[in-house]
Amino acid sequence: MQSISPKRRHIFIKKAFQGRFIAGVFLLMLLSGLGSALLIYWLIGGDLQVQSQTAHVNIINVWGRLGLSLLIGNVVAIMVTGTLTVFFVLYASHKIAGPLYRFEKLCEQVGNGELDVMTSLREKDQLHDLAEAFALMINKLRARQSQQNEVIAKINQHVQQLKDDSQITAHQMQVLEQLELRVKQFKC
Repeated sequence: MQSISPKRRHIFIKKAFQGRFIAGVFLLMLLSGLGSALLIYWLIGGDLQVQSQTAHVNIINVWGRLGLSLLIGNVVAIMVTGTLTVFFVLYASHKIAGPLYRFEKLCEQVGNGELDVMTSLREKDQLHDLAEAFALMINKLRARQSQQNEVIAKINQHVQQLKDDSQITAHQMQVLEQLELRVKQFKC
């Protein structure tokens, strides 16, 4: 039986899937960071405006520094968190995309009639239930193929016995040869 190695050497297995996944998570994180900065700016801005009536010049300077500080702080936080998020999402999507890629290849092999394949996933990969279901399906297909081959062998044996019969007519021989050709089409 052919066994597929559970080691993967490429991080980007399904580039389009993993790229969209990473971009979506990064965009969500970016929007939440910017939303947070705007919310803080808006909340603190109201307090600053109230205090600005008494010390207008000082508050304008604080307002400008606070806004700039919030912006720089959030941009740095977004960049650091974004970088960590990209690595985390890449790792997480790898645990999904890898098995999906493996199942695509296994489906191609099974579709080509190769029923001697086995599926094995790494311990921390996702989709272990699907791998078990796939292995069960392969075993059932092997059993069905074996049964079909046995039936075909019996049919061929009976056809040969009928052909060897001395009382067979030419028309019956022709029908048996056609039957033999059709049975060969089903041979796996």
